[in-house]
Amino acid sequence: MHLLSTGIAIAAAAFALALVVGMAVRAIRAERGQRMRAAFSPLMSSFEVHQELHTGQRGLQDSIIESIQVSEVRPSRTDGDPEPEPGRDPA
Repeated sequence: MHLLSTGIAIAAAAFALALVVGMAVRAIRAERGQRMRAAFSPLMSSFEVHQELHTGQRGLQDSIIESIQVSEVRPSRTDGDPEPEPGRDPA
């Protein structure tokens, strides 16, 4: 039993180390000004998927994509009527 718990602890530590090394590599390779986003985006994405699975609701990225698609299909109230062609009666 003691050997099993030691093995689990070693595996968990190796996983955490792999995450830290991966985040550091992504931060180093990213452009200046985008380093924090590049380093933490995979971790935040995994948290979002975890939350989606537990709550059954769409995540933020899916909601944004759907909102953009709806706005492209249906014009908003701020979109004006098309301009009348010159020389034609608008009525």
